[in-house]
Amino acid sequence: MTLTMTDLFCGAGGSSTGAVQVPGVTVKLAANHWKLAVDTHNSNHPTTDHDCADLSQVEPRRYPRTNVLWASPECTNHSQAKGKKRNVDAMPDLFGDTLPDEAAERSRATMWDVVRFAEHHRYDAIVVENVVDAALWVLWPAWRSGLDALGYCVHVVYLNSMHAQAGGLPAPQSRDRLYVVRTCARRVART
Repeated sequence: MTLTMTDLFCGAGGSSTGAVQVPGVTVKLAANHWKLAVDTHNSNHPTTDHDCADLSQVEPRRYPRTNVLWASPECTNHSQAKGKKRNVDAMPDLFGDTLPDEAAERSRATMWDVVRFAEHHRYDAIVVENVVDAALWVLWPAWRSGLDALGYCVHVVYLNSMHAQAGGLPAPQSRDRLYVVRTCARRVART
């Protein structure tokens, strides 16, 4: 069986490198907003189609459908490792008295690109990789509900990727990660 995969927010290609180690998996497309990352990914995966684009501005139909979506939306503004303490009192409130940091909000909003692409392509499976603090995002329940509404069943896994090698060398760093695995156990008809 052959599975095709799209790697959004692909970085230099670590996720794609791991994916192609699985027999039968081919990464058809990799996209990221940072040219250096896309160029590096292209060096590591020359048979993959590449696109350097701001994915929040891309229409999902621009890319062909694949069986699997792997997405690693920007995590900097979900992570406490950034050096800023999470301040719940500074979160946007009902009456709009508190204004959020616009760049941080745009960063966190890249999670919604997963929902947009899933709605259009109806992938057979989706894997979203991020920092564990992403689950503390104020819109986490709404984001999960968006994928639930598309008919995806969810499995949330917390894992330090350093300990997840099936063979070969372990990851060269120790970082806890959140993996949201979505499968289409119950399909919702396209309209």
